[in-house]
Amino acid sequence: MTDAHADLGVLTELTVAVDYGRAHTTFLVHTDGSREPVARMHKDAAYDHSAAYRVFGGPRLDQLLGHVDNFSAAAADRSPIGRVDHRSRSWRPDLWTFEQHGLAALEGEPVGLANRARRSLPLLDRGVVDTALAFRMHYRSAESAGFELTRHAGVRATYGVRIHDPRISRLLVLACVAHFNTYSTADPRKAVVDLTANPLKA
Repeated sequence: MTDAHADLGVLTELTVAVDYGRAHTTFLVHTDGSREPVARMHKDAAYDHSAAYRVFGGPRLDQLLGHVDNFSAAAADRSPIGRVDHRSRSWRPDLWTFEQHGLAALEGEPVGLANRARRSLPLLDRGVVDTALAFRMHYRSAESAGFELTRHAGVRATYGVRIHDPRISRLLVLACVAHFNTYSTADPRKAVVDLTANPLKA
C-alpha cells in the first residue's frame, strides 16, 4: 500500500478513536497495523461545541487536509464537500443521510435485525447496549456501494470504517463519525466533560 500519510483518500479501512477534554476534542485516525495515526482531527473546544475540527495529515500530522464539523466537511481551501445528518423516527431506525457533492445521496441503515432493533426501541439503554455490543451501519445507494461505519463495543467509543467506493470523501466520512459520536452513542467521558465544563448541565 502507498504511504498512508501521503493521501488520506487512498485508505479503505480506518480506525478512529476519540479523546475528550474540557477545552479540546481530538479524533485520531489509524490504519490497520499502524502504530502512529495517519490523520488527526482536532478542535480547541468540547465535543458538543459548534466549532469546526481541522483535519491534519502528513508524516508529522502538520498538513491541513480539510475542515469538518458534526454536519459537513470542506476541503483545505474551504470548498464544500457535502453534508451528513440523521432524523429520529418513532419505532423505526433513525434515517441517516450522507450527501456528497457529485454523488447520489447515500442512506445509512443498521446492518442486521439486532442492530435495527437497537436503534428503533426507545426503551433500550443505549449506554449499556453500546458497551456490550458493536453497532454497524452501511451507507449506500443504488449508484454506490458506499461505506460501512461500526461503533465497536466498549465503554470508550472507537469506530471502524470500511470504504467500498473510492469516490467517497474520507473527510465527509469523518464528519459522519463526529455526528454519530455526538448525537447517537454513549461514552462516560462525555459526562465528565459536561460536568467539568458546566456543573448545572447534569
